[in-house]
Amino acid sequence: MKEVVLLFVRALAGGALVVAFAMFSDMLKPKMFAGLFSAAPSVATASMLVTGLAMGPSKDERYATGMIAGAVALVFYALTAALLVKHLGAVVGSALAWLAWAMPAFVAYWLFLR
Repeated sequence: MKEVVLLFVRALAGGALVVAFAMFSDMLKPKMFAGLFSAAPSVATASMLVTGLAMGPSKDERYATGMIAGAVALVFYALTAALLVKHLGAVVGSALAWLAWAMPAFVAYWLFLR
């Protein structure tokens, strides 16, 4: 039952922060930053806050390490996709760029998270 309540609080806090970040990003120029500030950072922040309060900082440390590993892998994906999509098209370039995400993500998992 505790997990269900924790999941509900995470969803509620994440939703509230998504709305707050969306309102903040709506004031920024250019508008293309709205998506950047609305979803992922607010959900991650809310999730870590609720987890830290419910289970202690040791769980937050593990989740934060995973988020950092995912962010590094995302940078690899974005750089690779920018090059491959230009030369191979959207579908093939994006699919191949996924491998550029998977390799650093799995290496980071192997080194820091297992």
